[in-house]
Amino acid sequence: MLLTRPPNGDYTNDIKLAADAGIDAFALNYGGWNVDFNVQDRYLSDFYSAAARLGFKVFISIDTTSVKDSSKVVQLANLYKDSPAQLKIASKMVLSTFEADPPAWNWQTDVLNKINTQVMFLPGSLSDDARSLFAQTTGDGFFPWIHPTKSVSQEADTDSSYAAQRDATGKLWMAGLASWFFKRFDANNNWSHAQDDGIFLDRWLHLLQLKPDYIEIITWNDWGESHYIGPADTTNTLPQSSWDTLDHTAFLKMTKRFIKAYKARQTTISIEPGDEDVYMFYRLQPAKTLGSTDSLPLPLDAGFLKDEVFVVAFLASSADITLTSGGTVHHITGKAGVSKTGIPWTVGPQSLSAQRSGQTFVTKKGPSISQQLSRYNGNVVAL
Repeated sequence: MLLTRPPNGDYTNDIKLAADAGIDAFALNYGGWNVDFNVQDRYLSDFYSAAARLGFKVFISIDTTSVKDSSKVVQLANLYKDSPAQLKIASKMVLSTFEADPPAWNWQTDVLNKINTQVMFLPGSLSDDARSLFAQTTGDGFFPWIHPTKSVSQEADTDSSYAAQRDATGKLWMAGLASWFFKRFDANNNWSHAQDDGIFLDRWLHLLQLKPDYIEIITWNDWGESHYIGPADTTNTLPQSSWDTLDHTAFLKMTKRFIKAYKARQTTISIEPGDEDVYMFYRLQPAKTLGSTDSLPLPLDAGFLKDEVFVVAFLASSADITLTSGGTVHHITGKAGVSKTGIPWTVGPQSLSAQRSGQTFVTKKGPSISQQLSRYNGNVVAL
């Protein structure tokens, strides 16, 4: 959860939506791009207060790409350690990080030893070397995330290696899972993700098998990197972008179903008749077509992306699914359970329906796909 303020200054809607989905706590990212720490301090205080009022839990995730003073980490931890909103596990205060590179300080001597309570420390890492990561002595466990050049199968192998080292060392594994990934701010921040449609559904299904100790969903509201599952309201964020307001409602709805299965320690998802739905997500333009006014090249890994509408079905029993893409009609036989089908799209409006025994129980319409936009957009709409 990025520490931004909703337009009305009230975090209630975000907290209630998250709680309804089965989310237990928000990891509050302290730091970030062009951050004003005085403003962040006010937002952090407001969020802890709102969470406490609503009976929700939060914990601080230190963004060491911008936080450079270890004493600030100590000060924040000691300030909020007794808050009723502070997430505690086994009576320990949970503290995490986002790290591109390890900070200059020593976490044990400069931070953890100076916090006046027991801490469950789950530092972030970009490493895919599970053995080396879990061999580190500082930390109760680890929070590894984002390998944008790996394929779906390579990511699955990496997750399996984390699970194996978790089992071998007894340390905790907090898996990081994103709904999507795309950003395009400048030459150094121009990324897509090689896993494309496999970044979310495929990983959820695999993680249900591996049973991480915890799962952190990345993110609720990082609209600039396109991996939000919360409402797309970017009113108070800078810099605003051309891709950050697309609807990701379906990702939150799917998340709710996966969380339910994860908490029940199920390795597959059972769909009850009242829980059925069919979703679709897709980009609004070809993956390899620059915008008419673009000054940047195609994003990193755009060559791996598919120009398809991805249809995700959660069905209690088989059904007939119809996708109409730009006037071209496609018929899909939906099987019981969870399934994903990629259909090459046709430019124009997109619509979806599902029928069983002559009765339509799902109808959805999405925005049109264009052959070219004025600015490249690698985000998706998810309905």
